[in-house]
Amino acid sequence: MFKRMKKIIAAALAVLMLCSALMPAVSVYADPAIDDAKKKRDETQEQLDEVNATLEELAEEQASVEDEIDEMDDALTEIMGSVEALRIQTENKEAEIYEAELRYEEAVETERSQYEAMKVRIRYMYEQGDTTYLALLMESKGFAEMLTKADYIEELYEYDRNMLISYQDTVKEVAELKAQLEEERLELLAITAEYEQEQAYMEGVISELQAVAADYKSRISKAKAKAGEYAKLIAQQNKEIKRLEEEERKRKEEEARKKAEEAERKRREAEEALGDAPESGQVSNGNNTFDISVIYNSKGSQLGKNIAAYGCKFIGNPYVPGGTSLTNGCDCSGFVFSVYKAFGYTVPRTSYQLRSAGKEVSASNAEPGDVVCYPGHVGIYIGGGMIVHASTQKTGIKVSYMNYRTPLTIRRII
Repeated sequence: MFKRMKKIIAAALAVLMLCSALMPAVSVYADPAIDDAKKKRDETQEQLDEVNATLEELAEEQASVEDEIDEMDDALTEIMGSVEALRIQTENKEAEIYEAELRYEEAVETERSQYEAMKVRIRYMYEQGDTTYLALLMESKGFAEMLTKADYIEELYEYDRNMLISYQDTVKEVAELKAQLEEERLELLAITAEYEQEQAYMEGVISELQAVAADYKSRISKAKAKAGEYAKLIAQQNKEIKRLEEEERKRKEEEARKKAEEAERKRREAEEALGDAPESGQVSNGNNTFDISVIYNSKGSQLGKNIAAYGCKFIGNPYVPGGTSLTNGCDCSGFVFSVYKAFGYTVPRTSYQLRSAGKEVSASNAEPGDVVCYPGHVGIYIGGGMIVHASTQKTGIKVSYMNYRTPLTIRRII
């Protein structure tokens, strides 16, 4: 039965050792080179994000400026159309003024001619004297003819007077028309000047806006180039991170392989150690006898029980101050150190340091494998209120009751 129990213990020990070897392989450890590369990549990504945000802002501002240019262009086109229309109206008005001037000159000439003709007739009447006109009237054959001739003379005077007045009115009318046309022409010129000033102003604004748009275009081009550089750099950084991660993966696989090999080696050593344990239920050294079944009947972990049983294998071996050999001799802390080392654990070498190892448990909760610390001494709890320890040079490695001295602390390593 005890042989079957040893095989179970060895199998459990092998599983525990393999798990302890493989756990570092699946744990995530931060590699400084990878962390630094990722940090730089993240910084570059932040810079790229900032550039992309700037690009969006510049594109929006450029679009706004271009929309404003389009609006100004439309308004400028209207103003230029208005200026052209005013120019045509001014040319037409000048043509009307030219025609009015011709009409004025013609009317003045007609007035002058009428006036000269009238002066000739008046001068002729004065030169001939009133008797001529009187004789003309007296020569009439009758009163009716005389009246007719008198009416004729009156009509002649009236005609001259009316014609002169008519020509004078025409001159005045044409002069007023000319003045009105000139006033209208000046008004058209004033309006045209205002439109031309507005046109010049708008052309200046458009020129400034075009310069701003060109600046946005240049800045956008530079930002795009910078974004391309950052994107290229990020691609290179990702490639480098991937390379470092691959190297880290291979390194961890190699470490895991070596740890698995070391665990396998320790497993075989532990199996060999357990394989040499006594087949009976008791181990003894003279009067020092201990039933090993007490260990396996106690509460606690299987690994702790294995450690306790392994320590009992060396009952009766010598105590050597400063020693760590379980067969050739060891002191109390050397005994604890070497037993735990056989299971792949490294514990402090001195009894003083062992007081702080692992975590503290109460005496009522002590389990096989726990380290019991005394002033200047240590041992391994094996259940049933007892410990196995390298006691003295006289007694060597032996089993004692835990309370043969008052413990300072009980430490659980596993």
